[in-house]
Amino acid sequence: MLLLQFIFLLFLLVAQNDDVLAEEAPPDMLLIPAGTFLMGATSEEQQAVLAFGWRGPMHNRIQFLAEHSGPRHTVDLDTFYIDKHEVTNQAYRAFVEATARRPPTFWNDPRQLTDSTQPVVGVSWYDAQAFCTWRGKRLPTEAEWEKAARGTDGRSYPWGNDWDATRLHTADTIAGKSLADFESWTRWQRTISAGLDAARPAAVGSYPLGASPYGVLDMAGNVWEWVADWYEPDYYASSPARNPTGPATGTTKVIRGGGWDVPQTVPTTWLREQFIPPTFAGSPVTGFRCAATTPPGWRTAQR
Repeated sequence: MLLLQFIFLLFLLVAQNDDVLAEEAPPDMLLIPAGTFLMGATSEEQQAVLAFGWRGPMHNRIQFLAEHSGPRHTVDLDTFYIDKHEVTNQAYRAFVEATARRPPTFWNDPRQLTDSTQPVVGVSWYDAQAFCTWRGKRLPTEAEWEKAARGTDGRSYPWGNDWDATRLHTADTIAGKSLADFESWTRWQRTISAGLDAARPAAVGSYPLGASPYGVLDMAGNVWEWVADWYEPDYYASSPARNPTGPATGTTKVIRGGGWDVPQTVPTTWLREQFIPPTFAGSPVTGFRCAATTPPGWRTAQR
């Protein structure tokens, strides 16, 4: 009986602690509670990506990425916080003005990528890291990003397991029609190259129905997001089961979530990408959001 009472009291303390943490979180961040979740792709999810009909070098690349986005495994994470939205041009401008850091690549570009409410693009991994540090935060680990995107039940998209183009900003949404295979998506890509389509990121938070189980927005589509980890294809085979932080070294950093130009099989919660080096600041489809172990302004004296 005493043991049961102790366990019950411990449960209440943990629940109360999470309530306090959530109450004290900044309005732009969300609490992701401690615990386990399912990370990585199942073989069925990997095959579903390949069924899109990729051809040539793209087929080989997607096959490689899908293969090294699994197997599914259980990961245990401590409590953390993550930005509800991707970092906007407006927020990044304040950073540039305060620190005299180099402006993003596309701020003087005519392609309508500089609206204050759009996610900032054209920033390197080091730029993203510097911004998060300036805000008293950090980049999320790959595992943190994935848990915040998919919750604990292993869903393929932040909202569930079924594709829905109305819940995110990606190629199908911009085209205004279903791009259900590689050929139709490739034809749409050519319209971008020809300048016939005003394709660009949407204002952050434009798709509230695409929220993750924790309420995090735009974790599928809009822009790819830098995370903290170095990319290693076979990392899942040896990664720790608790609080993995990625390999110690590498040449490229992981990016997650898919951008505004990707087809429907790409912006899943589990697909791992790494198409640019961390020094590259020329991607119009890559941005970021920040995370924190304890949020800025945390009142440690009251704990």
